[in-house]
Amino acid sequence: MQKVRIVTDSTADLDRDTYNRYGITMVPLKVFFGQEVFLDGVEITPDQFFRRQVDGKEISTTSQPTPAEFVEVYKPLAEEGSAIISLHISSKMSGTVQSAQLAKTMLNYPELEVIDSAVTSVPLGIMVINAARAAAEGKSKEEIIKLIRLMQEEHQVFFAVDTLEYLQRGGRIGKAQAFLGTLLNVKPILTIKDGYVFPHEKVRGKAKSFDRIVRIMQDKFGQREVQCFMVHGEDWEGMAQFKEKVLKGLNCVEAFESRLGPVVGTHIGPGVVGMVCLPVL
Repeated sequence: MQKVRIVTDSTADLDRDTYNRYGITMVPLKVFFGQEVFLDGVEITPDQFFRRQVDGKEISTTSQPTPAEFVEVYKPLAEEGSAIISLHISSKMSGTVQSAQLAKTMLNYPELEVIDSAVTSVPLGIMVINAARAAAEGKSKEEIIKLIRLMQEEHQVFFAVDTLEYLQRGGRIGKAQAFLGTLLNVKPILTIKDGYVFPHEKVRGKAKSFDRIVRIMQDKFGQREVQCFMVHGEDWEGMAQFKEKVLKGLNCVEAFESRLGPVVGTHIGPGVVGMVCLPVL
């Protein structure tokens, strides 16, 4: 049976141990501070990134991998005869999918499938982990693609942020005007829909925003078994409080935690806590 290899990008916000454990190939995006350039998840850690971001002296920017960089990753996998599923950040947020598609054309390898996840960060990460597990179980490329499509339909993602400043600055948020200039201590709850970040509602106070996210997930999933993947930027205390509420309020058969990486952190900022829930499929 043909081996299936999973490729993703650094915005999946998975750590190196996870990539190694599941045999996932990660293609890094780039983060810029002025003239300095870093490979996301390779040359700069979340701690290093958020320290510079909070310092506020420099504004970071990002860019996608080049088609040539994707070819360099795909070529050895193609030469070993593997099928390749390349699953990436929403094409509405980044040109990464476009670069991967151009690389596919350059390589002309029919067993390569490039997929726009329509999400980023931990929603992408949980899809990548489950796809890699399916590949390790011997599932075919077609079966794994079908699983990815199902995960795209079934997942729910919500996150609370301290400010919309970073999203507004980067132009990464749609229809957010009603959320701008909000009252003191009002926390926007955001979601990802149709490939874009969208405002869902606003809640007064951090603790209430965490409660609200858990309630939304309870309303959606009830006591169904779910995979819970939680994430934060630079809010360790908030993450601990949120995790306690999630584990108490939801039937998490698996609970993962991650830090927001530098690329996604550029556009959301350090004060984010959130999660993706996926029913056990």
